[in-house]
This record gives sequence, C-alpha cells and structure tokens, in this order.
Amino acid sequence: MAFPVGGRIAESSKAKVRKGTLLSREDLRLLLEQTTVGDVALRLGETSYAAVLKGVSLENMRRSELEFLLNVSVLAEGVAFRHYANLEDRKLLDLWLESFDIAMIKEHLRFKMRTAEREQLSPDRMLDIVSDFQLTLVDQEKLLSSSSLRDILASVKKESLRAALSEGIPAGLESVLADRGPEFQKTMFALGMILDRCYFDSLYAAAAALGGEEGRMMRALVGTRVDLLNLYWIYRARRFFGMSPEESLTLILKARYRVDFGLLTKAAFAPPEAFAPTLAGTPYAAVFGGGPAPREDADSSGGAASEEDAGLREAAVERRFYRRLLSVVGRVFMSGALGFQNVAAYLMLREFEVRDIVAITEAVRYGFDRSKIDLILIRSLGKGID
Repeated sequence: MAFPVGGRIAESSKAKVRKGTLLSREDLRLLLEQTTVGDVALRLGETSYAAVLKGVSLENMRRSELEFLLNVSVLAEGVAFRHYANLEDRKLLDLWLESFDIAMIKEHLRFKMRTAEREQLSPDRMLDIVSDFQLTLVDQEKLLSSSSLRDILASVKKESLRAALSEGIPAGLESVLADRGPEFQKTMFALGMILDRCYFDSLYAAAAALGGEEGRMMRALVGTRVDLLNLYWIYRARRFFGMSPEESLTLILKARYRVDFGLLTKAAFAPPEAFAPTLAGTPYAAVFGGGPAPREDADSSGGAASEEDAGLREAAVERRFYRRLLSVVGRVFMSGALGFQNVAAYLMLREFEVRDIVAITEAVRYGFDRSKIDLILIRSLGKGID
C-alpha cells in the first residue's frame, strides 16, 4: 500500500493538474457557436474529452449518446484516481463513484417506465459503453434484461437499497402503472429520491467520520449538497407533485449539515410560493430566489429581471443550486490542504462542466436564444453572448 502522505500528495497534485484540463470559457463559447449536435461532438473531440469519444461517429452523434459518453468520462476520471490513492481513499472514491450506479438505475427506470420526455439512449447501448467498468450496486446483466419495474429492483445487489425501493412501491402497482396519472408520477419521483437518499446518506456518513481539515472540507462539499437536496426535494414535491408537507418530509435525507429538521419542517409546511422567504437568513435563501444573490451566484445576463420569464424560472433555481456548490469547490482548492477533498472537488467540477456542455448541446439543437445562455449554465460565459 502507498504511504498515506505520499498518496495524498500524489492524488492532490493529480487533481490540480486535471483541473487545468477543464474547458475554458472560450471553449464553451465555441461549442455554443456550432449548428448541430454532431458539430458539438466534433469540437469536443479536439479537447480533453477526446478519449471518451474515440471510436464513435461524431458527425452523426445523437444528443442522448453524447450526454451519456460525457457522463462516462467523469466515471473514467474517477477510476483513474485509484492508482494514486491509498487504501482508505480508494474506499471513499469507490463510494463516491456509486453515483454512477444510481444514475444507471434511474435511466433504466425512465426508459422502461417511459417517463423520459426527450430522446433517450437504449439500455443495451448504455451497458455496452460501460462494459469496461464494474458497477457495484447493480447486476448489469439483470438490469439489461429487465422488462418491468420489479425486474429493475431485483437487479439491485445492495439489499438495503433494494428494500428501500420496494417500500416505495404503492399498493396496486399495476393500476398505478396503467393509469400513468399523478400517482404514477409521484411514485417515479419517490423512487428517484430513495436512490439519491441512500447514496448521499452513505456518502455523508463517510465524510463525517473523517478528521482534521480533510474531514471539515469533505463535510462542506457533501453537506452543502445534502442541505440543498433536502430543500430542493421538498420544493419540487410541494410545487410539482402536489405532495402534502408530511409526504414531502418522507423524502429527505437522514443526514444533516447546516439545515436542521425544524427548518425543513417549516419549509415543507410553507406554501411553495413562500419557500424562499421561509429560508430568509440562511445561506440557501438566494438559491430559491429570496434576497440578493451572493457574488458567486450572480449572473451577468440580466439577473432577476430575466428570470421572471416563467419558462426559465425553474432552470434558474437549479443553476443557483449548482453555483452554490461551485463556491464551496473553489474554497477547497484555494485552501491548498492535502486530502481526498481535492479529488472530490475536481470530480464535482468535471460533473458541472458536463452539465453545462449538455445544456449548450440542447441550446444548439433547439435554437435556444444564445443571449440568455447564462440563465441555464452553472458557469457563466459572461456578457456579449449573441
């Protein structure tokens, strides 16, 4: 096993080196200037994403395949860090990368239950792309051959996760699936929340067990996301799925960072339109539109006035969600401290970049007004986008 301090130096150095390979704002602007998904893919083939795009037809690339390949690139980057990490950090890394297993289960649920509102990659193509990686939470062959909701649940290898998902299935499942009405939508939403809850509860428990500066920063990285997810799930459950306050509180994580159960309860019982004022005085009020946005959350393309457009309001909430996390990532790198937090922070940056590339690809594909692109990107491209 590598000597712990040596391992920390190597993995922290590697994270900082890899941070330098992230796309520049000019790179993102060039992607935005393309006219087709294939053009975007060809441009990405000349960047640090070349390796994951090798061997596929970029000119004829579909949006769904490009998005999946970009997400696989984050998994591949994470796996590469195992070479530099000591035994304990490898355990943390493997736990961190279980997010990809969670995403695979979600994608199969969307595909098999036909809940996707847009073009989606087929499950067999997904598993073909990840054939070089060993998923830990699911049996890949069973997942591929699944033809029903219960088959998908049976493919989950982790007993506690499988049991939690099974509890989320309502009585009279067949009629719920056949109806495809509000109860069906609530069930699918709840299953997605259960998957995320199990993942983030485990991840935060591992972060909370760490000591020193590494532990403090890991708790900030994971804990801020825990706080935001708890609030965001309540917000969405109340606003879009008509859940009662009590129902929405059943979705939240067990983990707590800065937001206690009392504030979560207060938010759940507030009308959705009063969600932001309920959070006044917390660092998260601005995420939901309450009070002035902090500097790292400010955009440069019109701010609150532009967000009054109903079609962009919810995208703005999600954007501020990730910009809040981006500010925490920045503090981790600025500290210069050694530890796994540098790997975690880098992987988060890569995840956020992929989200922005996917958003730009969607903008190119559907002719979105490029002057408003900062309203949907995590990383602002600045003024003058036209």
